[in-house]
Order: sequence, then structure tokens, then C-alpha cells
Amino acid sequence: MKKTPILLAILLLFTSLSCGVPEDNKPGTIASPLVDRAEIPEDISVDGEGRNEYIYLFDIDNKLSPVLRKIPSVDLKVTDLINELTADLLPVERQANLSTTVPIGLSLAGVTQDNDLAIINFNAGGLEVIEGDELAKALAQIVWTLTETGDLDSIIISIEGEIKTWPTPNSGDQQLLRRIQFMSYAPEVTLGITG
Repeated sequence: MKKTPILLAILLLFTSLSCGVPEDNKPGTIASPLVDRAEIPEDISVDGEGRNEYIYLFDIDNKLSPVLRKIPSVDLKVTDLINELTADLLPVERQANLSTTVPIGLSLAGVTQDNDLAIINFNAGGLEVIEGDELAKALAQIVWTLTETGDLDSIIISIEGEIKTWPTPNSGDQQLLRRIQFMSYAPEVTLGITG
């Protein structure tokens, strides 16, 4: 009976030593499929103002793909990113078989930001004219693009001032939209296109 506590202590010691903690007390690194924002080169446009930001388009496998776009203003605004999502694809993006499901007619009526939450109000005639998987993909592009900056965590989308409930592939119908709700479209590798 006296050997049982000693054996138990030895067993616990071996178990704790084999629990996956590195022997050198330095954690291992994990390669992320997302691009480190520190890797974005600072590029100045012809007039001396501008910045580079990532937007998300869909690849041929229906996965979001980060694409570097030159934004014409130094101060990042949600409106700039929405405008990039509704702009025509660049030739290099077409060659890479990228696509967008964000409707061309999507028109921004206003944005209110409170800390890491943005309430985005669109005019009628944009998101509500698409449905099903196309709508979920458009929402995924908007949410992933706007939360890429690190300033936003959550998005609420309204049409003509009326907050709507939107379909998400991973969380059902929601008003408060986050990246996690669109993980089925998450990028698998970082092969972003610079344009």
C-alpha cells in the first residue's frame, strides 16, 4: 500500500514531462495562412498619398484569398475598403481566377464605428438582391476585408437604416457578423496577389 502513492507520484511526474511542453521552454512557431500585416510594403502612390491594404476575393476553390490593393488615401476608412470590394477586378486578379460576389451596385450610405464594432448602412439595391450562397460569400468578403485591418472585430449591416439578419454558413442567421461565422470560406494558404 505504501508503494501506491510513490508509484502514483512517479507516474504523475512522467505524465507532466510528456505533456508537450518544449524542453527549452521556448514555444514552437506555427505558420499562419494569413499574411502578417508587417510584411506589407509601404508604397506611396504618384501624388504621395496612399496605402496598401488587403481585401478578400474568392479563388477557384471558393476560398477567400487575400489580395493587396493600393488605397488612394493615407487614412484608412471603411468606405475605401468597400469601394475596393465593389471595384472591377484587376487584370492580375482575373489571371489568377479570382472573383467577387459583392454586388457592383452596392452603395454605402454611411458608417458608424464604436471601438471594434462598425455599423455599415447600405442603400437599397445591393445586398438584398442576392441570396443563398452568393449572399453568404458577399458577406464573408465584406467581414473578412473589414476585420483584416485589426481595428474592427464585429460588423452590423443595415439597409436604409434598418438592421438586418444575415445568413452565415457557420452560425445560422445573425445580425452581429464576425470572421468565425464564415470560417468555411477561410483561406487555406497565403498566395495573395499584389496589384
